[in-house]
Amino acid sequence: HWKGRLCRMECIRPGEGGTREDYYLLLRDAETGAELARFAEGYGLASAFVDGDTFYAFASRWEDGNWNDVTRFSSKDLNQWETGVVITQEDEHLFNSSVCKGADGYVMAYESNDPAYPAFTTKFAASPDLNTWTKLPEATFGTNRYTACPFISHVNGYYYVLYLERRAPRWYFETFITRSKDLKTWELSGSNPVLAPAALAEGINVSDPDLIEHEGKTRLYYAAGDQRTWMDIKWAEYEGGITRFLEE
Repeated sequence: HWKGRLCRMECIRPGEGGTREDYYLLLRDAETGAELARFAEGYGLASAFVDGDTFYAFASRWEDGNWNDVTRFSSKDLNQWETGVVITQEDEHLFNSSVCKGADGYVMAYESNDPAYPAFTTKFAASPDLNTWTKLPEATFGTNRYTACPFISHVNGYYYVLYLERRAPRWYFETFITRSKDLKTWELSGSNPVLAPAALAEGINVSDPDLIEHEGKTRLYYAAGDQRTWMDIKWAEYEGGITRFLEE
């Protein structure tokens, strides 16, 4: 929500290749489709976060045919932007990221293809102010299997992470949920999957989850597709708030 409006941030990019100019972020009014901002040329795989009077986007940089680092974009008016790299990759590339307000400051979940683990693994970082971030090397999830594109939230002492689970050996992808009090020890839900592909319109994939509570209901945005050639953004609705959705 930005200044009372339900908004949707879109990551615009070609199916493959392209130039820097083909990658950017677009903020729209979710109800009317009106464009509110166009920014972050050369970036994608982004998430949005509003804190007080400031809009934040965290995005990875497209360069040399891959995704790199995590950069913060922030603005109070959607016209003037401040930027800075907040997570620097090591022996890896960095992809999707998600930010929430935690028990003490802010926490980011970010997706890595660290060769020490199966691709993809979720790593974490913490910040007191959304600008300076410290990696949490002891905090990881999915070091033994594919766990991609995380969304993180904090409710009643738990960090909840929605993420993509590949149902190997099948080429089939579902959204799962897990939770932790310390970002180290994880509890998978007995109700998984949260979301599974339904009918031909969703292919074999429901990925990239993102939640927002709006007018007392919870919207779950996600991407359907085949993980190779096509995708389509959809959303589902839960008759209740985010806290109840996550805890159930």
